[in-house]
Amino acid sequence: MFGRIASALAWLAFARALTGQQAQDAATKRGACDCLNWAGVYYDHLAMCGRGKELHFLSKYGFTAAYAATEPIAGLPHKVCNDFFKNLKNNSCVNVDLLALSDEADNAVAMGDDNMTDKQWCYVSNDCPVASLNGGDYATNMMGFQLGGWNNLASTSNLSWKICDPVADASYMLKYKTVQELIDIGTESDVGLSRLIRLAYPVVAITWAEVSFKMQAINDAWTTGADLATLVDGLPVPPATFTRAAEVHTTISDIIKSGQATILDTPGHGDNFHVIKGREAWSVTRNGLGNMIYLSGHFSMEFDVTCLMGCATTRLEALDLETQ
Repeated sequence: MFGRIASALAWLAFARALTGQQAQDAATKRGACDCLNWAGVYYDHLAMCGRGKELHFLSKYGFTAAYAATEPIAGLPHKVCNDFFKNLKNNSCVNVDLLALSDEADNAVAMGDDNMTDKQWCYVSNDCPVASLNGGDYATNMMGFQLGGWNNLASTSNLSWKICDPVADASYMLKYKTVQELIDIGTESDVGLSRLIRLAYPVVAITWAEVSFKMQAINDAWTTGADLATLVDGLPVPPATFTRAAEVHTTISDIIKSGQATILDTPGHGDNFHVIKGREAWSVTRNGLGNMIYLSGHFSMEFDVTCLMGCATTRLEALDLETQ
């Protein structure tokens, strides 16, 4: 009898030790402030898409985020939440604002700038200290804070959200990914590449037509071992009397030399646009069969992302290493 009790106690002690070790291992693998997998968050009902920052591009103009997820979502909100975020099997930091225009004064006024244009965010555990949220906050739970208020109940949040740190979270931030890396992420999760790129890179209110000749000149002058900054600085500068041309030249030159991938916007901020990164130039264009592709649910195939110039692609070729 006593032997059985002793064995049972020993087993309980071992089980507790094992559980504690597993918890410690889990904490080591994922810190409280690490970004959570987007699709996993919604699948586990830890957040309701629209009550966080998913629809910030609407809520900044007065669209009530607290009610966003309770309304029949259609159009762009539906595509952002149902087609994109709920399928994104990735824990990257994405743009707070879908239309993340650069901080140029004119653009900021036109787009209702609220100091979020260059910020990226993600969901994190409630155990993440407030100071580490970098201006983030608690996210509303499934029922919403306002519903708890109506019933005079204490409402708690399942998760928090944070503004990602450009240094500590650099490896998670989509803005630092290459275009090819974004294509791979989008293909893996089967989400729209146009929207993924929109939620990754900053945007400048300059069109491809204003930049294409400059990118072509860089591409034509490029040689192995050339220095990009020196090449860009050596390009002809438009006369100051051509105000717009001079502004575009200065802005684009800085963007090219920075190496930050940037979207060249289109009228109406549409889904078709161009991206430049260093001397690379990419086009994002909806496939001719886009409607059928979208209806079939293969979202990553709806848009074609094509390198136009300056891209060093990796090709795997079959090599015959046998000797005769």
